[in-house]
Amino acid sequence: MASESSRKLILQLVAAYCGAADNASPAADTVPALVNACQQVARSSSKAEQLLGSQPSQQAQVLEWLSLASAELAGSVSDEKLSKINAALATRTFLAGGAAPSLADLLLFGLLHPAVSTLPAAQTNQSCNLLRWFDLIQHTAGAAAAGFAAVAVPLPAFVPLPPPPPPASSKPAASTATSATSAAPAQGGGKKEKAAAGGKAAAAAAADSSGSSKTTAAPAPAVAGAAAAAAAGAAPPEGAAAAAGGKQEKKEKKKEKKADAAPKPNKEAEEPRIDMLDIRVGQIVSVQQHPNADALYLEEIDVGEDKPRQVISGLVKFVPKEQMEGRRVVVCCNLKPAKMRDIMSYGMVLCASNDTHDKVDPITPPEGVPVGERITFEGYTADPLEEVNPKRKILERLFPDLTTAADGTPTYKGVPFMTTKGPVASTLPNAHVA
Repeated sequence: MASESSRKLILQLVAAYCGAADNASPAADTVPALVNACQQVARSSSKAEQLLGSQPSQQAQVLEWLSLASAELAGSVSDEKLSKINAALATRTFLAGGAAPSLADLLLFGLLHPAVSTLPAAQTNQSCNLLRWFDLIQHTAGAAAAGFAAVAVPLPAFVPLPPPPPPASSKPAASTATSATSAAPAQGGGKKEKAAAGGKAAAAAAADSSGSSKTTAAPAPAVAGAAAAAAAGAAPPEGAAAAAGGKQEKKEKKKEKKADAAPKPNKEAEEPRIDMLDIRVGQIVSVQQHPNADALYLEEIDVGEDKPRQVISGLVKFVPKEQMEGRRVVVCCNLKPAKMRDIMSYGMVLCASNDTHDKVDPITPPEGVPVGERITFEGYTADPLEEVNPKRKILERLFPDLTTAADGTPTYKGVPFMTTKGPVASTLPNAHVA
């Protein structure tokens, strides 16, 4: 719920943006009263048209956002509400459109400031439109001057597209050959009769020669005909040119087929390995009951990032809340974020469990291991995947090989979960790890 200090800051922001004195702002003890007070300040300012909308369509959008603020943002701001606003900002710079912020932008910026300032680092990729808008408002609307604390918004780096591949040199050659083949009959079509006449004359001359000359000069008609055709500028026979063009096209098709058939690396076909997972040492900094599920805990876990991660675990029936608070745990951090009963979870606490699954306990890193340290496995040294694709069923295929030894040490195919201070431990021997 927006606190009294938050409502005061929002009024100061709107008043400063409108150029009004702080003491001219009416009091607001609830969010609906705050919305009405901000509207009064906006109407009496020189920026009324910009803040409340210059066109009927824009005015309607501003009112719609102000109504949403009164109805849905008066209490706690859930992930679902943030997602709704993020989706609306996907195609616009400001909430109600236009080239400058409206009253809706200023008001929602103030109401969302507490939620955005505590947004888990793992959730930033799902809120990129919201964060872009928030960062723009805080730097252009005088938020700092009004008393709002600056929020460091992670902005993605620009990555230029790679240059397009050069065109294949063989294709122009093939087209040139085809063009020459089709053009040749047109150029030499009027000279074929002259070439034929030259061939007949050469044959007659050969017939007058001696018998022995006839034997040795047998190829002469063809040679003479070819020479006469060349002298007359005749094109090669159409069949030969077509055959040459066809061979060239076949070669090109074979090359393309070979290129298509070339083996390509297929990560989807890789066998799952434990080093595909980003498993880190974490510490629970807060834990509470999930508001929509009796069997789930809603935890904030420090895994060495800028902000704690929000993680949901089904441990209510197995571990008392007081044993969860401040506990050091092992967390899988590169799973795809998942919504569990309307709240997002950005990781998984790894636990040992017996065969009947009536005993479940989180595995524990040794004392002294820094928060955020990655768990290692001897012989598995590849970098983890950026995000585990659930369609690949990597976890499901790894789970059968994740067990605890007779002394309770969690292992993967017999290789212990290791840290710089020794192996990870568990209270359950000969159990499963998941």
